[in-house]
Amino acid sequence: MAYMELKKKRMLTYFIKSAQDIMTAEGMQGITLRKVADGAGYNNATLYNYFDDLDHVVLYACLKYLSLYNNSVAKELKKCHTAKERFYVMWQIFCQISFAHPDAFHQIFFNKHSSSLTAICDEYYQLFPEELPPVGDVLYPILSDYQLGNRNLLPLRELLVEEGRPLDELETISELIISAYHQLLHCCLLEESKDSVNIPEYTAKMNHYISYILSRSC
Repeated sequence: MAYMELKKKRMLTYFIKSAQDIMTAEGMQGITLRKVADGAGYNNATLYNYFDDLDHVVLYACLKYLSLYNNSVAKELKKCHTAKERFYVMWQIFCQISFAHPDAFHQIFFNKHSSSLTAICDEYYQLFPEELPPVGDVLYPILSDYQLGNRNLLPLRELLVEEGRPLDELETISELIISAYHQLLHCCLLEESKDSVNIPEYTAKMNHYISYILSRSC
């Protein structure tokens, strides 16, 4: 059993690294099952022993961009002193990174395998533990849940408690914020094809949407 588990981890690592190499060289549109299998030194049939389809492979490959966020936000949260600061910093960094890689973040959070994201992330970080921020550096439980909605609830709850506001609309407020982000990410995807994504502008829009949603929920 230990041997089979080790073999599975090794094979997953080969295929994921192959997909990431292709993504770096050709963009996400360049990833095909044949290229991933060839890059890993195996055939398509072997790849299907570990992944359901191309989207499944791509999601794993895209997690390197989520790791960029994890490490960046862990550093910046050290400078925050209030729940409100933490909440806005988390979203600002998330927007800066995700709007720079909209196709990857759409694949991670809003695609066909996103419902299995927690299990996929758990497996990915077992394969690539170096991509997680050191435990001692994480001053905020940003890794408590990988689903975007759930991940947003905890810092939002702390913000509302800090400001002495009721929690009865907590989930609704969170859903509105996620919906606003989803719309902006979709716009970024459309703009990306024209090589014209204005990341500061989109990030500022998200900041405005968050402030507006929070102000209307008083």
